[in-house]
Amino acid sequence: MSHASILIIISSLCMILAAYVFAKIFRQPENNQQRSRQLDGLRGILACAVIAHHSYYTFTWREGGSWGANSLIIINLGAVAVSLFFMLSAYLHIAKIRHSPNMDWREFYLSRAKRIYPLYIAVFLFVIGVTLAFKPLNGDNFGDFLRFSAQWLLFQNTSFQGFQSHLIIAGVQWTLVYEWAVYCILPLIHMIYHRKITLQPAALIALALSYWIIMYHSQTRYFWLFILAIPAAVFAKPIQFLLQQFPRSHLILLILLTGYIFAYTPAYSWEQRLWLAVLFAFIANGFTYANLLNYHGLSKLGDISYAIYLTHGLVLFMWFGVWKMFAFKQGNFVGYVAHLPVIFGATFVLAWLGNRYVEQIFWRRK
Repeated sequence: MSHASILIIISSLCMILAAYVFAKIFRQPENNQQRSRQLDGLRGILACAVIAHHSYYTFTWREGGSWGANSLIIINLGAVAVSLFFMLSAYLHIAKIRHSPNMDWREFYLSRAKRIYPLYIAVFLFVIGVTLAFKPLNGDNFGDFLRFSAQWLLFQNTSFQGFQSHLIIAGVQWTLVYEWAVYCILPLIHMIYHRKITLQPAALIALALSYWIIMYHSQTRYFWLFILAIPAAVFAKPIQFLLQQFPRSHLILLILLTGYIFAYTPAYSWEQRLWLAVLFAFIANGFTYANLLNYHGLSKLGDISYAIYLTHGLVLFMWFGVWKMFAFKQGNFVGYVAHLPVIFGATFVLAWLGNRYVEQIFWRRK
């Protein structure tokens, strides 16, 4: 059996068990009409895919020194997950703009900062502790440490004195650069859609920042993923009609399309982007994989997906890198994946704690 097959089977079992446990613990679903349960369920699955993806990358890194994989399916566990996360974010913010003719941009950016930064800073403080344990701070490297800290706060993948600190969290912070770039360009989209100009200082500053990020700190290919979420909103009615009229046909076709995307499309290629745009348009408008995405346990995993995204790398790094709970350099992949239930379980517990005692505390502050 291939590494990809073993990884997917074990990771799927971990996700199923976690979703079952979460469904039992959190019995009462949130009655929030503004949220789409299938999108929360999608978040939960994507977060688990990212754990599996980086678990394999950790194995190849510890075994041979390279951060990557030769299997297209394993690569796409990360690429497809990130792509759909980007599309999902764009779709939700487009919906907000369409239904909000009057936006308080200062309040919007404060809410985004309170959503993203508290847990990120908590994780960053942990990263600093680990980094300085390997590379002690002194007078000679203090300037480098300040630059290192500033780059981290701007979501840059950076090292300190040759120590690859970004891999402590599996290098996931790079995606937040694109999230913030899109947040910053939203005032322009709002002005175009509602045909009115805003001179709110927060909006003007954000637009200036969007230019700086897009021109100097990002790659254009990733922004297409946000743009390709637009068809999900524009063609909502015809897609919903198709879903209602041909339930069995669309189920078979979209399951086949999902398999094709993971197994045969190169990561972040135009082929993959376009097929994902089609798939996401159907999911956003009610496709649930025979009600799988509506399962309450997956929705609860989706609720903590950001915390999962930020903390799973910590668990992998500490378990295998600091505590050295597995002997590498022996090619024992089956023995390695036997640790995945611990990795998934510890990640979910840590993510729930981070969500409950860091994220939610700041969400509730006015």
